[in-house]
Amino acid sequence: GNKMKKYLFWLRKAEEGFSMLELLIYVGIVGVIVSFAVPKYNNAVAMANTAKIQADLQAIDAAITMYQLQNGSNPDDIANDLSEYITHSDQLKPPTGKCILKDSGIEAITATEYTIADSGDEAELQGHTLDKFGKGDAKAS
Repeated sequence: GNKMKKYLFWLRKAEEGFSMLELLIYVGIVGVIVSFAVPKYNNAVAMANTAKIQADLQAIDAAITMYQLQNGSNPDDIANDLSEYITHSDQLKPPTGKCILKDSGIEAITATEYTIADSGDEAELQGHTLDKFGKGDAKAS
């Protein structure tokens, strides 16, 4: 009888759940893990956005070259002049979020469309041409 009561007491004690200290330790460990994971995730999103921008700018630059060869002049704007050289040109929009620039690291994407540079022979996003995007000397943080 008495041994059984002691056993039941410990069994009930074990089922009470976490103590406050165990909970604090658990929350602390999860916090440390999250603090490492979030910047990595943000960096991955910025890298994916940068890759899309680079691919889009390459496609537009190729279309500009085709336009120049056929018309002997630079196109005025992407939507009208380059639509026959780019498939689904109406859906060609920059991603939202952040991107990576070689010189200055991570930058927010504020532009909603790609434009033709003042030189007329290449496309740009927020005043940056294809060669400005990607990882460079600047440390991305």
